[in-house]
Amino acid sequence: MDHKEFEIFIALKINDLVALVIERKSLEFEEALDYLYNSGLYTYLLDENNKLWHLSSEKLFAMLEDEKENKQLIFPDYV
Repeated sequence: MDHKEFEIFIALKINDLVALVIERKSLEFEEALDYLYNSGLYTYLLDENNKLWHLSSEKLFAMLEDEKENKQLIFPDYV
């Protein structure tokens, strides 16, 4: 995947994640963005080498919730 394709793909993933945060956390759009942007998951998601981009939005949301709850980002074994 070239860099431009990656950026498009990540934008779609972020859109899905924000939608899940809005739905499941009952947050407004700006709050949901802040919730995601202020996470380690977001930082790692932006780096193609971390391979988080291939995980489902559901799995990424679960990782985000675990990070927020435990103050630590835990990667699945298969990343």
